[in-house]
Amino acid sequence: MTLRRKQPRALVERAHALAHAQMAVRRAWAGGIEDMQQGWTGEFNPDPLIIHDLNGEPLFYEFSVFDGEREVGRVKAAASRLVGSPVVTIERGPRAWDPAKATKLALQAAKKANPRRAAKAKEFVCYSYPKIGVRVEFAGERPSSIIVDVADGSIVQSFGDDEIDGQTAWSFLEARSECGSAGRLCRFEEFDRELEAARKSSKDMFATAFTARELVAVRSRLTPVSAYAVALYSSRVLKYGPRCSPHDCFALYAQQTNVYCAVATGQMILDFYRRPFDQTAIAAAMGTGATGTSFAGQETGYETLSNGCLDAWHDFSADWTEAKAEIDANRPLKSGIPGHARACAGWKRQNFFLLHSTPQRWLKIYDPWPWNADLCAGGAVYWEDWDAVTHTNWCFVRHRTDTH
Repeated sequence: MTLRRKQPRALVERAHALAHAQMAVRRAWAGGIEDMQQGWTGEFNPDPLIIHDLNGEPLFYEFSVFDGEREVGRVKAAASRLVGSPVVTIERGPRAWDPAKATKLALQAAKKANPRRAAKAKEFVCYSYPKIGVRVEFAGERPSSIIVDVADGSIVQSFGDDEIDGQTAWSFLEARSECGSAGRLCRFEEFDRELEAARKSSKDMFATAFTARELVAVRSRLTPVSAYAVALYSSRVLKYGPRCSPHDCFALYAQQTNVYCAVATGQMILDFYRRPFDQTAIAAAMGTGATGTSFAGQETGYETLSNGCLDAWHDFSADWTEAKAEIDANRPLKSGIPGHARACAGWKRQNFFLLHSTPQRWLKIYDPWPWNADLCAGGAVYWEDWDAVTHTNWCFVRHRTDTH
């Protein structure tokens, strides 16, 4: 492809993005969010991985958080105010792919695809949120480039359609611009006002790190005082999962091919309902093809593999309150974004916010990408800001006795 690179619009400076990342993480810790307690008060690496949009604009700063030498997780902070939210995801655990290895694989793929042209790894690209690739540019009179997926070193092709979850390529910022940039810029300004208020009232929020001795006092200083004893956050996360590790939480599984996102999502949800199948069987039941899985196929797969005990259907007017209602009823659901399927098994909502601003809402996403042949070795779990992402559909999966 030939990249028609756009000049950065509404760029967020790195230090400003870091401050937003620190505030989001430390408020979640102070507010008692369960999976944000261990290690999240550690140090942020101030030198983030910079991820560009498919159109060439800076899109995310990915800041790593360390507890000593251990990487606790990462924060994707917006590099453009056009995203609308300063923090898009807070992801736990070490990164499932290595930037240096991904760059090496990308150059190897470029050399194989075009051995006669000099190639240079240019930048990391979010080519189909949340999927990341390496853009490799070829030198010559007619410069061109390819994008190579970081998970497997394959060259990204733009295929798939509106009725398939699998493999495609699209611009995060261009998709967001369809929703109106003015509103997103105003929303970002709301977060900036909240950040400035925090700078004045809670300077601890932006400390480099905290010692164990400081933590008790710091928590109280980061938690707003309410006369009505209202918690900083409301939240709920589903439990249970039998594979990969001996715990009772809803479990993450990686997609075992680059088009198995709906299949792996199905495996997570079916396991929750005590219907264990491997991904090959689920793909067969869903009619998964070379480019992915249709919406109708997903519904058929859930119902067939449960012997008609489960009822599955899609809702294309996805709303946060619908996801909350499902999770409150102890039911996980499939979260659809353009060309990709993930499982959703939790929500949280901010209860304290500035007057005339919008309370922040998040979903807990169990994303099967990056794909890995070992289903216990790939994927990612993260809290995702609802208003930062383009949502296309839900797939609700319920016992047939439940109403809808």
